[in-house]
Amino acid sequence: MLENTLARLAERLEQSLKLLLRHSETAYSNHALVKSLIEMLNECGVVDNTRLEARWRAECTKLKESARERESARQPKKGRKAKRKVTTNG
Repeated sequence: MLENTLARLAERLEQSLKLLLRHSETAYSNHALVKSLIEMLNECGVVDNTRLEARWRAECTKLKESARERESARQPKKGRKAKRKVTTNG
């Protein structure tokens, strides 16, 4: 029984790794395509690389901030704990 469970787990792990590899290959090729398009548009004078990069960084910052807000909203807020009174045994 344990051997079967471990075999299924190993198979699922292998499938997950293959999916992750496909995702990284797709992301890499998409990145190369976008980079090539931006370079061509810059050469034609349609896009200013400096302004584009500034806007891109600003958008990334906004996305990170909104992700943090969603994460903090998702986590349950901790209530304040009552402070214990210090007593001395005398």
